[in-house]
Amino acid sequence: MEQRDLYIRLTDPSGKHKDVINHHRVWDSERFLASQFKTYDGPNTPDKDRRIVTVSNEIDYRSFKKGSLKC
Repeated sequence: MEQRDLYIRLTDPSGKHKDVINHHRVWDSERFLASQFKTYDGPNTPDKDRRIVTVSNEIDYRSFKKGSLKC
């Protein structure tokens, strides 16, 4: 198994919060994504904390970070 960079986008289904793109270094991307789905959209997740998890890419991540650092 080899480590790789994984970028995920968290989207609020209610539209109240902006999207967030995170970077993670993972060994098993399928297992990591399964845990993210369970955490953010599992049966025990309160509605206010629900997020739609999608795979993103480095270009979107860099653009997100560049925009979020503006003061």
